[in-house]
Amino acid sequence: MQNTILDIIERGGKSDYETIAGKRILVERGQFWIQKQRQGHSMHYIVPYQACFAPQIPKFFIEKYSREGDTVLDPFCGRCTTVLEANQLGRIGWGADISPLGLEIAKAKQKNVKLIEVINRLKKIDFSKERKEGFEDFNDIYHPKTYSQLLNIRDQLKNTHVDKLIRAIILGRLHGHSDAFFSVWTFNVISMSKERIKNQAEKRGIKPEYRDIVPRIIKKAKEVMSDSIIEQPKSRLWRADSRDIPFINANSIDLIVTSPPCLNVVNYIDDNWLRFWFLGFDKERLRKKIVQTDDLNEYINFIKDSMEEMNRVLKQDKYCIIEVGDIRHQSKKLYMDHLIVPLAEQTGFEVEKVMINYMTAPKISRAFKPRTKNAGTKTNRCVIMKKIENL
Repeated sequence: MQNTILDIIERGGKSDYETIAGKRILVERGQFWIQKQRQGHSMHYIVPYQACFAPQIPKFFIEKYSREGDTVLDPFCGRCTTVLEANQLGRIGWGADISPLGLEIAKAKQKNVKLIEVINRLKKIDFSKERKEGFEDFNDIYHPKTYSQLLNIRDQLKNTHVDKLIRAIILGRLHGHSDAFFSVWTFNVISMSKERIKNQAEKRGIKPEYRDIVPRIIKKAKEVMSDSIIEQPKSRLWRADSRDIPFINANSIDLIVTSPPCLNVVNYIDDNWLRFWFLGFDKERLRKKIVQTDDLNEYINFIKDSMEEMNRVLKQDKYCIIEVGDIRHQSKKLYMDHLIVPLAEQTGFEVEKVMINYMTAPKISRAFKPRTKNAGTKTNRCVIMKKIENL
């Protein structure tokens, strides 16, 4: 199979009609974009994030299916990769997501903050108060002085553009595998459980060291601010369920480029618990709002309802691109585009084609393969649909 894929890529791709969910669909296979680390705008990498939307995907479709000045929507915006790409390409990026984490990250990508503003703001943070409340739950993760710094800065940050950027940088530095992060050794992409962090530390014979957060914030700020941001004053972000976005007018969107969650392959709640803790959100309350299910029927209904709302807001004859992948579900291979295609006709769309981009499995999925039966995606499977009718 791998040799076949390599042959397709070597020949520049393959295009043919295939039967998907009982329908004859044009399928293009190949390598339409190359996914590698640190590709695209530097601000994309402010927070390591599992199952994030690779920036070259929305860039590819935004350039192909929209013009400057168009409004581009991502109703599953996550950390707002599509929104940032749209804004940088002269479009108007709009994003909605039910999770507050992604939106907190996205808020840092809206304004062109200067490094000196970050440095001057950090000088005004009062770290003199020794904070210990709740430390017993974090003593295997942070040094007590680092923990005290985190509580102090968390309570003093406001909602200015500079503070939004600093807050997002902190979210990306809360845990990781090097001296650049605030914690004892752990993964940077996901928040491992307290027990796993403790076990890993004991296995490696290490304890939390004092990590002064200020120089680490400044160092990361220099990295992510290396590319300037093209500000788009009409860009909008909302915390909302993809099935209900009434604040967006019907027939007002020029293009939708999005990547919905793939069943319960990623545990968005538990795998980000440290970040939710810093932001002050109760993850158990969030669990009731975020759709994260192994039930295929429940998932299909969720996606269908979301596509109906996408149809409502999209202009006639405009495009909606939904990127999914291939996963293991209940010990079987599941191609997620095979779920999207039959829903298109039910929700007022016509499938123009499916593009399958081959890639190497993400590093994080390989690292956690022994832990989970749901392996990471090895293809980007993009369903390109046109709105043909209002529901």
